[in-house]
Amino acid sequence: MTARRQVPGQLVLPLVPGLSRKSRASLVQRIDVRWQDKAYCAGYLDTDDFYPEDETRRGVRRTTDPKKLCAFCPVVRSCLAAAIVADEHGVWGRTTEDERDAIREEIAFGTDVDRALSVVLDGPAALWRTTA
Repeated sequence: MTARRQVPGQLVLPLVPGLSRKSRASLVQRIDVRWQDKAYCAGYLDTDDFYPEDETRRGVRRTTDPKKLCAFCPVVRSCLAAAIVADEHGVWGRTTEDERDAIREEIAFGTDVDRALSVVLDGPAALWRTTA
């Protein structure tokens, strides 16, 4: 979750480094225009599962781990890039808000966008790819 500080009369701004125009444009270039239609979660009935830190859902046992739904999704990188650009809440692109803040910080401090987005290639799908 992005740490926020409210100052009277000012907008709430994230306390993570901002992305340069060049980095933001680079992220936008990596978003497949129709990624939402191709996503495994498209049409998923219980979207509350994608917002695990929501106050109303505390103590409620989830039926599925939202990150596991993303494991083999063909557009996970587009989803992640879109979530970073739009500063989305919840689980997007197999990452939580805190994980995206760390990725955003890496990009802001000079890490290549493709390298930063490659974090979603680690995990279950990566293990499957290396054994197949």
